[in-house]
Amino acid sequence: MICLGIDTALGACSVALADEGGVRARRFELMTTGHAEALAPMTEALMREAPLSFAVLNRIAVTTGPGTFTGQRIGIAFARGLAVALRIPCVGLTTLEVIAAAARTESPGRPILVASDARRGEAYVQAFAADGTALLPPALVALEAAADVARGCGAGLVLAGTAAAAIGGILGTAAHDIATADQPDAAFVALLGLIGPEPEGPPAPLYLRPPDAKLPGPLKAPPARFRART
Repeated sequence: MICLGIDTALGACSVALADEGGVRARRFELMTTGHAEALAPMTEALMREAPLSFAVLNRIAVTTGPGTFTGQRIGIAFARGLAVALRIPCVGLTTLEVIAAAARTESPGRPILVASDARRGEAYVQAFAADGTALLPPALVALEAAADVARGCGAGLVLAGTAAAAIGGILGTAAHDIATADQPDAAFVALLGLIGPEPEGPPAPLYLRPPDAKLPGPLKAPPARFRART
């Protein structure tokens, strides 16, 4: 089985191919904008590098969030469209579980708290046991609350994600290692996609914060001086 992994949900754009033997090819580039323009050419280059035809793919996996609204939609739309064209399953994975998988390769057998910077003094967080089992669902919390979650995870905790250093600073003298993994990597998206269960439906974005953009209110009547005379 061969799985194509895709991530555009946070501060990078990456694609990778994996099979039962491991990662066959990978491309990763840090970027905060431009995912839509980069994703298709990056995927085409990956397939040439492998070298493989899209027809040999058995599964596609993509990060669903939490992340940026635009980034989440770009990756999911691309993955779903490709899966429909190839008539293969498309698996959704959270950015937090993907970062945790990368951190586990650095620090196996230890609990992990993934915290991605959500700005405004908040973070997207999720804690995982030493065996990789999620201890709580993904959540959007204040940094101080994330530190409280870390305190409850027990000894040997590893912090990962772009908010890991900030949480480590709040914890102060508590000894916590910080993993180098701070962005989702499509290599781990592909590896997790291989072993995940058959999806029940297409992946959908995971939004933990409402969008900043708001629908316009009702139209107001123009000032009297601009009203048409009758």
